[in-house]
Amino acid sequence: MSCKCKIFVASLLILVLLVPLALSCGGGGQEGVVTIKIGEITDLTGPASPAIIPLHWALQDMVRYYNEEGLIPGVKFSLVTWDDRYDASREVPGYDWARSRGARLIVSVPPPTAVALKSFADRDKFPICSLSTHEAMIEPPGWVFCFSNSGYREMKTFLKWIYDVDWTDRQRIPKIGLVGWDEPNIHDYDRALTEYSRDHPDQIEYVGARIAPFGQIGWTAEVAALKNCDYIDAVGFPMGAFIREFQSRGYRARFFDMLTASSYRGFLVDQLGWEALDGVLAVNMSLMWNEPVPTVDFAKTLLYRYHSKREADAAIYAGLAYVGGIQELVALFQILETAINAVGAANFNPQAFYDAAVQYKTEGSLWEDRPQWSFSETKRYLADHIAIYRFDASVKDLVWVDSWIPLVTE
Repeated sequence: MSCKCKIFVASLLILVLLVPLALSCGGGGQEGVVTIKIGEITDLTGPASPAIIPLHWALQDMVRYYNEEGLIPGVKFSLVTWDDRYDASREVPGYDWARSRGARLIVSVPPPTAVALKSFADRDKFPICSLSTHEAMIEPPGWVFCFSNSGYREMKTFLKWIYDVDWTDRQRIPKIGLVGWDEPNIHDYDRALTEYSRDHPDQIEYVGARIAPFGQIGWTAEVAALKNCDYIDAVGFPMGAFIREFQSRGYRARFFDMLTASSYRGFLVDQLGWEALDGVLAVNMSLMWNEPVPTVDFAKTLLYRYHSKREADAAIYAGLAYVGGIQELVALFQILETAINAVGAANFNPQAFYDAAVQYKTEGSLWEDRPQWSFSETKRYLADHIAIYRFDASVKDLVWVDSWIPLVTE
């Protein structure tokens, strides 16, 4: 791990310990001020933490910003955080713990969290705001609101783009494989690949999925099974280990991933170097740090306002997580503001949040850089488009390959 990455991780862990103390003390005792508690279930110390802790920062910083600026008169927010350690057995205890601490809603980050908690949220009519999206969270529509887009739909959209735009050899059909740990996202991707290859046999050939036990790092068998692929989705944290093993054997394929490749940018660069990553495709619903748009500028403002230059520079180097999180949290806090204004701070409750969320559309100056997105009475994922990025060794950054592409909804 590079020195920059070590500094970043150390700084994150210190702030994880110290910032909740500051947040819990601010504004709660002021006369006439209502404190609204936001619960958070995330991974602060488990295997996904290098990419997820910056999202925790983003939520902390949004709470600070709203409190300091007094953006909702008469309201202060406080944050209660549960570390699930990326351990499925800790999801339900975390849900109970956050509610027992007075949380009016829960923000969840790791993909398994809202999957595990959906039935409880629907039973209790308690909102969970997930910064990742899985089909099991959004179907049937209930009390889980996902602020990214569906990986299942993302994959189908991306497969169409591969055939229409990226694949140039019209003498044969591209072979596509899938590899990663056994967790919710990979099953969405597997389903999408299976269905798309069945419905469009003239566009792709799906070689199949190699789903490894959670935590497995060795990839010998998986590499051998996918060595003849043209494209491989190596999902999440194990991506670097798989690419290194694959390339060390002399095999060649174009790698891609949904969201996590760009969130693990610094980790992957430190592990593999830019040359090994050149050409890797990253499918996002958020824009990267190098885009001159309002939401990215806002993220930079918060990051440098609340963190030292060294910490902020390291967060930008790390990848998408902080800036992507801010873009999702802008929508969340707009919903909170609408709900509180509708019923009054003293009357804010889970139902008020639900009523505001199902009517929400992205509006205002911060959203000028993209198409309008929305929730509805029946739709529980926010983003309706994808942006495709490519790791580019010549500029040592991710570059935007294509404009906003509407999600395939079939």
